[in-house]
Amino acid sequence: MKFGTGNVPFSASFKDQKNVISLTEQIQQFSSVKNNLTALMGAVATEKFLKESLIFISIGSNDLFAYYHSKSSIPKEKFLCSLELAYENHLKTLYNLGARKFGIISVAPIGCCPSQRIFNATGGCLEELNEYAVTFHSKLDALLCKLSTKYEGFKYSLGNSYEMTMNVIQNPLPFNFTQVEAACCGAGKLNAESYCTPNANLCPNRDQYLFWDLFHPSQAASKLAAVTLYFGGPEYVSPINFAQLAEA
Repeated sequence: MKFGTGNVPFSASFKDQKNVISLTEQIQQFSSVKNNLTALMGAVATEKFLKESLIFISIGSNDLFAYYHSKSSIPKEKFLCSLELAYENHLKTLYNLGARKFGIISVAPIGCCPSQRIFNATGGCLEELNEYAVTFHSKLDALLCKLSTKYEGFKYSLGNSYEMTMNVIQNPLPFNFTQVEAACCGAGKLNAESYCTPNANLCPNRDQYLFWDLFHPSQAASKLAAVTLYFGGPEYVSPINFAQLAEA
């Protein structure tokens, strides 16, 4: 399990990936930055600075990809519980380092990525993968609620990336999207059989595509997500949105 790895294709060997920084290592870097700030600003000022800072985390999709396609013998519930425990330990570490405000973005409907649709003869989503994302969101929701009652000053917003994305997929035109299945940049079926390279096929209207490449959202989709997370209602981000978290 490589909880916290960067976005890589499920078929790739994790050990061969370059420039992939695990969440564990990122938190170690956060600790180093805290030490540097303390040396520059002093302990009291650094503590205040960190308490007012927003810590954004969007992670877990690669872990679900890897588990699903590995055909692991580990039961799904046991695997998801292990991810939840890893997430909890990381959040506790960040809290102990002084972080207090957490903007958490749950896993999107990854079964609807172009890279996964090509495994469905109809071109539809892989619903089992989507079920993993929904279940993991529920676990994160319960976890964050628990931590907020257990640890003084722990505040959070949980972005429901699944509902945000499915809303666009099921009703794309009001958001100015005309293509929510294929990637803008790639090759083959749904432009999802290879990465976006200098020789890839490139769509002429990228802002009308939900997906930039076989895994990742387009810039237009990312902008829409950011606005929704910041200003959105409880159906998409709860118990408060990111704007309210900033002011909390």
